[in-house]
Amino acid sequence: MEAMDIIYILVALVLAVVAFYVLVWLLPVIVVLIIAYVIYVFLREGR
Repeated sequence: MEAMDIIYILVALVLAVVAFYVLVWLLPVIVVLIIAYVIYVFLREGR
């Protein structure tokens, strides 16, 4: 049973690292898209 616990802990660590790197990559993309949308709405309202 202890070997399975170690395997679960290792899998959880690997998934956490993968999720961290995916979020680090996605966060700037999401921020840029939000800023671009706000600028688009601001420019469209200005007409």
